[in-house]
Amino acid sequence: MDIITIIKNSKKPLSKKIITSIFIQGLQLIIPVYWATVINKVTNMEYTSSYKLIIITLLLTLFYYLWSYLNQLAWYNLYNKIYLEYTTLVTNANLDNISLGEYTNIINNDIDIIGTFIGNLITRIIQVLEFLVIYSYFLKVDFYIFLVTITLSIMMFLVILYYGSNIEIKNKTRKDNLDYKTINIHNIYDILKQKKKTDTKILIKSTITYLDSNARFNILVNAMIYIILSIIEVSRYLIIIYSVHLVSIGSLEIGTILLIYSYYQKILTNFEVLGTINAEFRSVKVSINRLNRIKSFDKEVTL
Repeated sequence: MDIITIIKNSKKPLSKKIITSIFIQGLQLIIPVYWATVINKVTNMEYTSSYKLIIITLLLTLFYYLWSYLNQLAWYNLYNKIYLEYTTLVTNANLDNISLGEYTNIINNDIDIIGTFIGNLITRIIQVLEFLVIYSYFLKVDFYIFLVTITLSIMMFLVILYYGSNIEIKNKTRKDNLDYKTINIHNIYDILKQKKKTDTKILIKSTITYLDSNARFNILVNAMIYIILSIIEVSRYLIIIYSVHLVSIGSLEIGTILLIYSYYQKILTNFEVLGTINAEFRSVKVSINRLNRIKSFDKEVTL
């Protein structure tokens, strides 16, 4: 069963997830615009207009929280549907060449990874599309701000691609070590149920191996993300310094600096998302390969 079939069986929760995601991501772009306008109005001593805009901004913020709650409901409805679809597949499986540890982890972990990835994918796609809105705004404000931002974005995207294959390899190693640890847990459980003494050295050794591989995987992912965010953060402050210069020569309004700062925060968030997507996608590929080892599927699981 491929992802297209899963989506067809999940149309209603998927539609709700798309609608709520569009609203909350759109509001995240709109609210800073109102705050920037408030600053400009106060600077120009238009206080009555400022009060009205503050009230509008408050209402939009409360509206954002409402849609965020609805988005969480939609997320869990979609996740639960996907999880049940895949669980149905593995509960009717031919387990030739599948160990108990691997089968347990497929149900407990791999299906969760795939369901989480698909459940988050809608928001992730919209967050990536936000780049286009931000780039367009920067181009409108100042060409050099646009040029620096888009050049930086391309460079950071290449860094993400560079780390990708290594992340996938480390994740596969982590999964294999978890399977082996789980097998040892089951063996010890069987011995303990028979009220016999057991040697825990093998379990401890496999646990240490798993913990080491798990740490290596997560440290690599986080190192990649933190390197990217640090470079973007430095660039943001350089852009703000340049923006202050533009204000000093009358080429930019003060409120626009606030908006540029806020939109750079969105860029930081979205690059963190891209790094997470990269790691999640590598994890999903490993999980799908493990699911495909179950021979009773009519078709291979694809994404």
